[in-house]
Amino acid sequence: MEIWHQALLIGLVLGGLLAILIVPRSLKEEAVRGGGGAKFFHAVGAVLASAVFPTAIVALILRGGFGVAFPLAIGLAILAFVALIGYAVFEQPARASGKSEEEVWTAEKAKTSGL
Repeated sequence: MEIWHQALLIGLVLGGLLAILIVPRSLKEEAVRGGGGAKFFHAVGAVLASAVFPTAIVALILRGGFGVAFPLAIGLAILAFVALIGYAVFEQPARASGKSEEEVWTAEKAKTSGL
């Protein structure tokens, strides 16, 4: 196995472990409304984005140098960007069809509506 293979594999594993912490926090802050496709691309984007730094560091530790670390980091960042664009493709229609906060009924509006 070459250095870049090892660095990529270890970096993706570490990125996956970081994503286990990041994805639930992200979903808690703002829910995904675009269905299964949006959730898939959200998770893949989180794993890839989380793997950028660990992959570069592992490549440097394995003595791959910047000639290995930099292309791996840039490649993962580009793939994360593409995955998050996929997330946006699924999420945008769901957000556009959703009601704004002004249209949502609150308990106060329900009491004063007279219905």
